[in-house]
Amino acid sequence: MRKAVLIIPHWLSTPEEQSFLRGRTPALQSMAETGEIRKCAPMPEDPESEIGPASLTPEAAWLGMAPSSLQMQDGPLTVSSLGADPPAKSVHFHLNLLSWEDGVAKSVKRYPPEDLRELLEVSKKLNTRLLTIVDGEGPDHGLVWEDGSIELGTHPARKIIGKDIKDFLPEGDGEKLLRRFIDDSINLLSGLEFNKRRLDEGLEPINLWWPWGQGFRVPVRNLALKRGEVTWVQSRSLRLQGLTRLAGYRHTDRNAFGYATKTNLEGILKGIETYESTISYLDAFSVFRAHSRWEECDWFAGELDRRLFAPLRALSSKEKLDLTVIACGGWTGEPIPESASRQGLVLSYQSEKSRQDSVPFDERALEERTLGSTNVWEGVAQGLVGNF
Repeated sequence: MRKAVLIIPHWLSTPEEQSFLRGRTPALQSMAETGEIRKCAPMPEDPESEIGPASLTPEAAWLGMAPSSLQMQDGPLTVSSLGADPPAKSVHFHLNLLSWEDGVAKSVKRYPPEDLRELLEVSKKLNTRLLTIVDGEGPDHGLVWEDGSIELGTHPARKIIGKDIKDFLPEGDGEKLLRRFIDDSINLLSGLEFNKRRLDEGLEPINLWWPWGQGFRVPVRNLALKRGEVTWVQSRSLRLQGLTRLAGYRHTDRNAFGYATKTNLEGILKGIETYESTISYLDAFSVFRAHSRWEECDWFAGELDRRLFAPLRALSSKEKLDLTVIACGGWTGEPIPESASRQGLVLSYQSEKSRQDSVPFDERALEERTLGSTNVWEGVAQGLVGNF
């Protein structure tokens, strides 16, 4: 049996807002009529949730693990996503590549491949006996501090944009080492020929390495070994890619996944058709709602139905398909859009089973008292073993 789990956060609306499910997803609703619908509790850290304590790693839920069971910082997830396995007891950082001018940090709009290659090659001079840069892509890279300490404070790159970096430099154990690394990066990279050219063209230089999100890599349950099967994960998330690798699963090409309106639905469908077990995490509705892009919410719901659910329904008539659709609500690692429902729904559909369910897969189901309830990670885990 082919097993596919689709996780689509913030698809459901609050009662006061327009629904982007009702009347827009005929193919999905036809599968819902013969499947089972359950309510889905909010993710932990939602103020309305009583599920459990907060988690540093909400992505655990997307793989079928309770988020409260795993606490891992951004740095170790980033370093894992880049395929590196540093020595034990080393501290891992997320290392962002930014712009620095007159003391102020700025974001970089473009990272030309040829400039990035030169920059990474030159940046090897910043490596020391204790600090090593892990090459990544675009703004996202890693830094490893061997025999380091996590007893220090750092600030995410997104919080220093437009501000003087002197007010956000690392503080605590190893602050001198890391501050020197930051200063040396500015001095080394600012003089590169391509940065001089960028300044002449009115562009921001690429001349600041910024470490943050420090942490140790912690043990993660090998899900592939536990289940006896490798699941392929499809998303654009760097953090989820890192956790997927640590859990023994495989992640497809993040760059081919697409972003928001350019989400590669045909690629997601191809992955489901290629691999016997898949998890796909589509965050387009979270993006649209965060920016009040209602027309795109409406458009994307129709595209999902036409380009993904209709082909999946056709596929289920030719071979056994176990499809789990999780329209979850609550906290997913990003701010909760005010227009999105905190509650969610889970649809379990199996092509060889037929149930008669008159409850639609939309916001109206949240009012049905007879429906059972689950949470995201249990819905994912059940979807991967092929039972309701």
